This record gives sequence, C-alpha cells and structure tokens, in this order.
Amino acid sequence: MNDKSLTLEFERRWALTAGLLAVLGVALIAGSYVYGGSQIPNGDGGPGDYLMGIDGHRSVQIISSILQAIGYALLAVPMVFLFKAAAARAPQIRTGLIGVVVAAPLFMGAAAVTNAVSNLDAATQFKNDGPAKIQECVADENKKAADSTDEDTKSPEDIETDCRDDVADDMRGGTSTSGLTAGFGLAGIIGFTVAVVYTSLWAMRVGLISRFWGSLGMALGAVSILFPLFVLLWFIYIGLLIAGWIPGGRPAAWPAGEAIPWPMPGEKLAEDLEGEDDVIEGSAEPIDPHEGTSAPEPEDAPQIERRKRKKRSDQ
Repeated sequence: MNDKSLTLEFERRWALTAGLLAVLGVALIAGSYVYGGSQIPNGDGGPGDYLMGIDGHRSVQIISSILQAIGYALLAVPMVFLFKAAAARAPQIRTGLIGVVVAAPLFMGAAAVTNAVSNLDAATQFKNDGPAKIQECVADENKKAADSTDEDTKSPEDIETDCRDDVADDMRGGTSTSGLTAGFGLAGIIGFTVAVVYTSLWAMRVGLISRFWGSLGMALGAVSILFPLFVLLWFIYIGLLIAGWIPGGRPAAWPAGEAIPWPMPGEKLAEDLEGEDDVIEGSAEPIDPHEGTSAPEPEDAPQIERRKRKKRSDQ
C-alpha cells in the first residue's frame, strides 16, 4: 500500500470523528460562556460585584471552566487532522509545527481551568478580607480628599466603588494561580494563532479548502489574539467539511489524495480557450468595406441626364 492509499485510509477512518469533535468543541466553548454568564450575576460589571457573584455560584464557575477546557481540547483533533491532510499533499510543510497545533488548544483549556481556580480563591479572600481592606482604602482616600485643595473631588459613593474594585483587582492578581493563568493564556493564544493561520494557508494552497475559507481562517486566526471567539465560526465550517456535510461535497484534493491547487484568476478561462476547436482562419489583413461592391449612383443622376439631352436638342 503506497503513501497515498495510507493517507486516504487514515482520512476515511477519522474524518467523521474529527468533524463531530470540531462541532462539539465549539458547542462546549460557546455553552460555557452562555451558562456562566447567565448564572453568575455581574452587578454593574465591576470586579467586586463579579467576585461576589462567583462566591455565590462556585459550582457554576467550576462547571463552565471545565466545559471550556474540554471544548478547547477537542479542537486539537480537527486541527491535527487538517494539518496532517495538508502535510500529506505538500512535503514542504514544516511538520514540526504539529506540536504547536496540539499544544495550543490544550494550553487555552488549561488557562480556563487555572483562571477559574484563581477566581474562586480571590472570591474567598474578597469575602473574608475584602470589607476591612475596602474601609482602609476609603479612609485613605477621604484623608487625601480633605488635604487636597482641588475642588473636583469624588463623592463618597464613588470613592467606595473605586476602592471596592481596586481591592478586588488586587486580590485577583495576587492569587497563587494568577501567574499560571497568564502563562498558559499567553502561550495558548499565540500558539493558537500560529496554528490556525499556518494550517489555513496550506490547506488552501493544496486545495483542501476554498480560497474564501482559507483566507477567512487566516484573518480570524490573526485577530484571535484580541477576539478568540470569532475563530470558532471557522471551526464549525471545518468540522462540517471534514465530515463531508458541506453541500456540493469536499474539494477534489480530498478524494485524490494529492494537492490540486485552485486555479489563479484568469487561468481557468485560458484553459477553456485552449480546448476550443472553432477557430476562425484568416490573414489578419485589413478589409476594404467597399471591396466587391459598385459605387451607388448619385440621387440626382436622372436629372443630369435629362439636362444633357435637352442641351443637344437645342443645338
């Protein structure tokens, strides 16, 4: 069995599984945000209210973080599947990057778990030690306001709100797992961006995905550093494509087991013209439009003839 047969057999065996896991992974990630956002009250959106909401719904925080971690881990499967399919059709692909393709979603899942642990720890500290630290902060701010000559001073309510949020932020950043969250999150999002952009590029080049979806994958992968959830739309399409549920079927490079690049703009028209048999032969010399035709007589020709006959009769 040659390499192409092995590739097609591998893809046939794992295509449905990889496609289903892609859709399931997106569903779990989206569901974790919807579930956590609907259950944990956020108050006015400040860090203090958020920590108090987490403390009252600790199980929700745990469940949503686990769902999110599983979802990101599942996305590694379709990413690896598409990367290996492209690598089998393009030897010039840097296969060593498959480590990034595998590790990046796992790091993002790990960041979701450590972030939940950090939030729960901060919520406990805020509940126990927060009130005392807030009052201390308020006293310091009131003292500064009394000693200040600036007429534009904060109201007591604004001072208490600012102190509450500052204390909450300090407690969230001072937990034992906050460093792990930052490290996993940074490594995960950078690796995820590289993996999505690189895989989209080569999958498009070898003809596994269309130019539109390849370009969209690269664009969404590039902006995933700022908006990581947008790229989930691309994963839905990739899952349906791998599973073979796209209307019209998968591109020709899938069943062929080899690269079939998309034609460049204008190439398809040129190929079609090469196959045309109806060719008009000629010398390419300019044609005289009056050649072979007699010049028309002027409209007043009969009148001129009558004048000539009258002149001869008078003579």
